[in-house]
Amino acid sequence: MARVFLDHLTKVFGKLTAVDDLTVEILDKSIVAFLGPSGCGKTTTMRMIAGLETPTKGDVYIGDRNVTKLSPRDRDVGMVFQFAVAYNSMSIYDNMAIPLKARKVPESEIDKRVMEVAELLKLTPYLKRRPGEFDVSVQQRTAIARTIVKEREVYLLDEPLTNLPVKNRVELRSELKRLKEVVGRTMIYVTHDQSEAMTLADKIMVMHNGRLQQYDTPENTYNKPASRFVAWFVGEPGMNLIDCSLVEKEGKTFLDAGDFVYEVPNEMGDILRKQPTTELILGIRGEHIAISEEKKDLDWIETTVQVVEPWGNRFLMHLQIGKQVFIARVPATLLLQVGEKAWIHLPPEKIRIFQKKSEEAIL
Repeated sequence: MARVFLDHLTKVFGKLTAVDDLTVEILDKSIVAFLGPSGCGKTTTMRMIAGLETPTKGDVYIGDRNVTKLSPRDRDVGMVFQFAVAYNSMSIYDNMAIPLKARKVPESEIDKRVMEVAELLKLTPYLKRRPGEFDVSVQQRTAIARTIVKEREVYLLDEPLTNLPVKNRVELRSELKRLKEVVGRTMIYVTHDQSEAMTLADKIMVMHNGRLQQYDTPENTYNKPASRFVAWFVGEPGMNLIDCSLVEKEGKTFLDAGDFVYEVPNEMGDILRKQPTTELILGIRGEHIAISEEKKDLDWIETTVQVVEPWGNRFLMHLQIGKQVFIARVPATLLLQVGEKAWIHLPPEKIRIFQKKSEEAIL
């Protein structure tokens, strides 16, 4: 079993805490994405798993072994880096065969394994040629293939698609998903690209400033963000986030954002009134905002169309209410122009509420 368990993992560089008390279990044969902006600690975490960095505190387990003090070669992990490492002095076949020859695997077994992995990564037509004859996409496939061809307990991929053109990135992303299913090993994938994380991963570990923000399925990470940061970072665009205050009046509960007041249902109000603070953040995804050219009911809010951005078969519509702006994803058939009035409705079941100070999710 090749589960990976990080037990209170911490890494400090001088005065900078790059990874702060991280505890996570990565299940056997799963693919987990480490997601976050540059400097959040995701690559440092991967390097500690690989043995390229020594934790300041905490332990790394692979399977039942505590590998914290083991060298990289003794951890049975394979790693693919952001920049393709393919040796142009030899063919793609020979590039892939390097780790197997180092283990003195029989030639027949080398040939079988190289051909299997080459087929998975669509390298079969290029095996007799050198990586330098092709673009960076083929070179990165070669680097991935050389890592995968030698069976390991865990594979670590550090932003392997970042330097590829968009078309190649999408193609290789789908192949990596299929590769995980065929190879049947635990894979950890570092990325700052949320679309890669959402597409590839069984679970996503979102990091910010060295701390774990959320470790969950892609669906829950998107629909039920555990913090304001996750709500903002995950999504294109991120969740709309509006500062507001909890107000009670005549037995009802409201979120007062200054430029508008939103009445919350009784069940939601009961939960919010138990919070230690009345300073909150209201969040809602753009696609969950209902929009109309006319007011449909008392709880619909009047806005002004500020910006309209084409977005495929939809628009991103910036809707202004005083100093507040909501970004809604609306059908291209909704013909509203800049400067026109529009009315929006925020469905209570789609609302997310965060504490303003801690930024942690309440609902």
